[in-house]
Amino acid sequence: MTNSDGFGGTEKHLVELIKRMEASGVRSSILQVGSDVYTRILNERGISSATILTMNLQKSPLDWYRLFRIIRPDVLVFVNSWLGSFPWHAVVSACVAGVPKRFAIHHLIAPPLVHVKRKSVRGILKWALGGQRRRRLAFGISTPLCNTTICVSHAVRDRLIKDYCFPASRTLTIHNGISTSEFMPSKSNRVYLRNRLGLGSDDFLLICVARLAEVKGLDILLLSLARLLQQGVACKCIIIGEGPLKGTISKQVNELGLSGHVFLEGFQDDVKPYLQAGDAFVLTSYAEGLPLSILEAMGCGLPCVVTDVGGNSEAITHNVHGFVVAPGSVDEATEAISYLIGHPREREQMSRAVQRRVHEEFVLEDRMAEIQNLILT
Repeated sequence: MTNSDGFGGTEKHLVELIKRMEASGVRSSILQVGSDVYTRILNERGISSATILTMNLQKSPLDWYRLFRIIRPDVLVFVNSWLGSFPWHAVVSACVAGVPKRFAIHHLIAPPLVHVKRKSVRGILKWALGGQRRRRLAFGISTPLCNTTICVSHAVRDRLIKDYCFPASRTLTIHNGISTSEFMPSKSNRVYLRNRLGLGSDDFLLICVARLAEVKGLDILLLSLARLLQQGVACKCIIIGEGPLKGTISKQVNELGLSGHVFLEGFQDDVKPYLQAGDAFVLTSYAEGLPLSILEAMGCGLPCVVTDVGGNSEAITHNVHGFVVAPGSVDEATEAISYLIGHPREREQMSRAVQRRVHEEFVLEDRMAEIQNLILT
């Protein structure tokens, strides 16, 4: 079961899992809430065994029960792009309907719970009746009914256990992974893409792959690039992605005088050639789980400038694989990018380090095998 409004890291992860299920002789169905974002991708990848059903999220517990009784899955996996992707009674209904095995995968770190002072009557009522309290109670009912909750990073797991009382013994981390045979440096793609965009071989090129949404902090990236330009530091940047802030970001690029320095390439089915054309990767987001975009950039040998959110620091060790900066800090982002531009020898050392790191810890086949073994055993 998945609730998506676009095709990103969560959806890539699910497609890779479905592909391996098919190879193992397992028949898969994707219950897609809202619009269908999978059919085209599955067809392009030759995945023919999976069926796709679209549905409305606003279902009563009885509706959910009836759905599961009709489909009768042996294993049900709730793919959570964010905490609360599905109502708590969906899990309860699956249990009552007799679904033998139920799992959840959480891709994004949950927001921290805000502790409310309870010294006054008003404070007590706010605590007792507030949305956070209701959400915590809902997870207290539904989470124990899952056999296991899988988290894509330790940061996601720790937040769910600490703030939302997920049972530690049944909440585990299986890191995301990438195909190391697919995401790797390519001199030919580097030359081709740079020629297509009119970039020189010596131009320093930053790559950012992110949904154009507020949570990705692209305003921080653009402000950092503008500051570098003011300092006389030459830098070009490609931003790959679509989203609700597309118009705002285009306007900011013009207002900051970044036309000709920032290329908005929109959504790309294949980001690999862009990563292979770059010198470094940047992601100035405010919340993450463990982005595939970072791992893909590492596979292509790009040192990374990332914010200290979610599982970013589980992939990038500060000053070894790149730089981990404070979210919202233009100063730190600017300093990190400037260092990479001005220190080519250290940048090359980081490039080798990120490739070693991916091969040691984030190989897609290993991570997918862990998930398969867990949910099919």
